Amino acid sequence: MFNSPSPARSAQSVPKAPPPGSIPQPSENGLPGQMVPDWNNIGLFTAGIAVGAILGAAVTLLFAPASGGETRHRIARRVRNVRGEEDVWDELAGELERAAAEVEEDAAREALTT
Repeated sequence: MFNSPSPARSAQSVPKAPPPGSIPQPSENGLPGQMVPDWNNIGLFTAGIAVGAILGAAVTLLFAPASGGETRHRIARRVRNVRGEEDVWDELAGELERAAAEVEEDAAREALTT
């Protein structure tokens, strides 16, 4: 259908593309052999993550709705509230134990009177 000057090549003779982020290293026979990581791209990616984290922290501090002292106070108050809820559960458990003991005492009195 097409006028091709070169004969068709088999799929095995077509060189494969190296995986992203690696550089093919030629072997002694001139064909690509071992794949080596591209440290330039890896370093650039890591630097981008670090710069993004720093910029994100800076923007967060600039747009925070309250000062640092107020924010710490709010966090401490929430922690105390959570601890307070645990105290409520402890109090409830104590009340339930007392109520169960009273019911047992009442049942024992009724058993003795009948």
